[in-house]
Amino acid sequence: MNEHYDTVVIGGGQAGLAMGYHLRQRGLECVVLDQNQRVGDAWRTRWDSLHLFTPAPYNGLPGMKFPGPSSLYPSKDEAADYLEAYAHAFSLPVRTGTKVDKVTRVGDMFHVLSGENSYSARNLVV
Repeated sequence: MNEHYDTVVIGGGQAGLAMGYHLRQRGLECVVLDQNQRVGDAWRTRWDSLHLFTPAPYNGLPGMKFPGPSSLYPSKDEAADYLEAYAHAFSLPVRTGTKVDKVTRVGDMFHVLSGENSYSARNLVV
């Protein structure tokens, strides 16, 4: 199955979700591909003791503040839950469980292969 978008974003972390947000705000068709099973899983698999080194007010993404008091240094799980809530709040088109195997460029189009699925787009963000 080949799907076409204006932009394919590889990676559903902070940068990929923020990019998806901005693309959607501009009315552009995009998809965010992430190999993890849930948005935020890259954070969930870190050490239990991990906390962000910046307080909550500095960790929000465009359009949504990070919850909690200004003195909070979020845990890895709070960061992961925030990312998942962010993707849900803005109905971002995230495809989880989608590992990218290959990217090629033919002419002015990018082709992204993931298992038996393929995606094509004029723009690619990695």
